[in-house]
Amino acid sequence: MDKEKWVKPARFDRFFTRDKVPETSADRDAYAYELLESFSASAFRRPARASTIKRLVAIAKATYDNPDKSFQEGIARSLVAALASPRFLLRIDGASQSSPTNPFPLVDEYSFASRLSYFLWSSMPDAELLELAREGTLREQLPRQIQRLLSDAKAEAFTSNFVGQWLHARDISGVSISARSVLARETPENPELAAQRERYLTLRRKPKEDLSETETKELAVLRGMRRKFFSRPRADLDSGLRNAMRLETEKTFEYVVKENRPILELLDSDYTFLNEPLAKHYGIQNVKGKHMRRIDLPANHARGGILTQGTTLVVTSNPTRTSPVKRGLFILENILGTPPLPPPADIPDLEEIETDGHEPSLREALAIHRESPLCRSCHNRMDPLGFSLENFNALGMWRDQELNQPIDPTGKLITGESFENISELKRILVEDRKNDFYRCFTEKLLTYALGRGLEAQDVEAVDRIVARLQDRDNQFETVLEGIILSTPFQKIRRPGQQPPKKIASASSIRIKAH
Repeated sequence: MDKEKWVKPARFDRFFTRDKVPETSADRDAYAYELLESFSASAFRRPARASTIKRLVAIAKATYDNPDKSFQEGIARSLVAALASPRFLLRIDGASQSSPTNPFPLVDEYSFASRLSYFLWSSMPDAELLELAREGTLREQLPRQIQRLLSDAKAEAFTSNFVGQWLHARDISGVSISARSVLARETPENPELAAQRERYLTLRRKPKEDLSETETKELAVLRGMRRKFFSRPRADLDSGLRNAMRLETEKTFEYVVKENRPILELLDSDYTFLNEPLAKHYGIQNVKGKHMRRIDLPANHARGGILTQGTTLVVTSNPTRTSPVKRGLFILENILGTPPLPPPADIPDLEEIETDGHEPSLREALAIHRESPLCRSCHNRMDPLGFSLENFNALGMWRDQELNQPIDPTGKLITGESFENISELKRILVEDRKNDFYRCFTEKLLTYALGRGLEAQDVEAVDRIVARLQDRDNQFETVLEGIILSTPFQKIRRPGQQPPKKIASASSIRIKAH
C-alpha cells in the first residue's frame, strides 16, 4: 500500500509519456493537450483540429479538476469520447481541392493512407504511412510502400479476409457434413446392421417402464453391439482437418500474391499446400508432419487450383451428399462472373424426385428437374460445371462411384466447349475462358478494396485492368497495381455529383445481364 512501492499498470506507457503528473493546472492542461493530440491523430487517422483537441481537454479537465478524481481518469473519459466519434468509427474520406474542371478530385494523402492500409492490412495506417501523408509524399513512394505493406505480417489479414469473402473459406469451420451419410453413398451400409441400429434407437427412446421383458432383453443385447452401430467412419471432418483445408486455400492465394505468380495458377497448378492429415485425406503419399507446406503434385493429378481444394468442395456440398447445383453456381459466381437469375419459388428438393423402383443418381434427378422449361435455362449453365467435380465427395475425398453407379464427370458448357473430367474443365477455364476469370477476379478484388459493391462508373476501371492482364503475363501485381492506381481507389465523388455520362456501354449492359 506504500506509494513508493507502486508500479505502472500494464500498457501505461502507451497512453502516458510522463511518470508524474504536472503540479500546476496550466501544466496539467498542456500535458493533457499533448496526450490527446497524439491519441486523436492515431484514432482519426489524421491530425485533429485544434478546436477538437480543446474540447477533449475540456472533458478531461472536468474530471481531473475534481479532488476525488485522478488525472488518468480524466484522460480516460476523453479517450472514450474520441472512440465514440464518427471520425474514429467511420472512414471519412477527405479530398484534395476540386475545381469546375476537376469535379472528381483525388482523395487526400491521409485518406489514401487509410485506403491502402485497410485494403492490405484490414487495419489502420501505421506511423510511416501517416508520416508520408503528412509530408505529402505517399503517392511518390507508392511502389515501395505497397511492397512494405505486403511483406508485413499484418498482410495475413488481407489473405484470410479476401479469401474468406471471395471463396467462402471462412465458412469451412461451420459447414455441417455427416461423414457416415456421405460415405454410405459410396459404400452402401449393410441393411441388416442399419435395421439393428434403428431398432436400438427405437427401444432406447421408450420409457424404461414401458419396455416389455422381451424388449428389455433385446435392448441389452443391442446395447452390447453399440460400438458396431456407431463406430467412427473411415474419414471425418474434425477441426484439425477443416483448419488445414482453410489454410490450403489461404496459402495458395498468399503464394500467388507474395511470389507475384500468374493468377491463372489459382485455377490450375501443379502444386498445393498440405500437411500429413490433409494429404492422407486426399490420398496423397509421402507427406509427413502437421505443418502446412508447398507440395508438388504428380503429373496429370486432378488436384491443383482452388476448385479441387477441400474448402471449395465442402462449402458447396449438402450435409449428406454433394451438390452439383451449388458447385456449378459457385463457379459461375466466383470464377466466371456470370451468376444465374435467382431460382423461382416452390422448387422441390431433388430428394423428392421419384423414378421407377430405384433411387436416382444426382445426374438422373437433375435431368428430370431440367424437364421444366422454368428450370432448364439456369441448370443448363450450372449443372455441367458441377458434375465435373462429382469425383470429389462432400468431404473433399476422391471417389469413383456413388450408389453402385460409376461417376460421370463429363459435360458441355453453354458456350459449346466439352470436357471429360475436371482436369479438362480447368484447362478450358485457363485457356478459353481466361478473360472471364480476369474480369471476375478483378471485380471481386476491387469490391474488397473499395469496401462497396461496384457501380456503372467502375466499369472502365475494370476494363483497363483486364486489358493490362491480357497484355502482360497475368501476374498478381498487375491486378493489384491496377486497382490501387484506378480512379475508384484514388478519387472521390462528392455528394450530389454525377459520374461522367460516357461509360463503356457494352460492359454496363453485361453487368445488368448478370
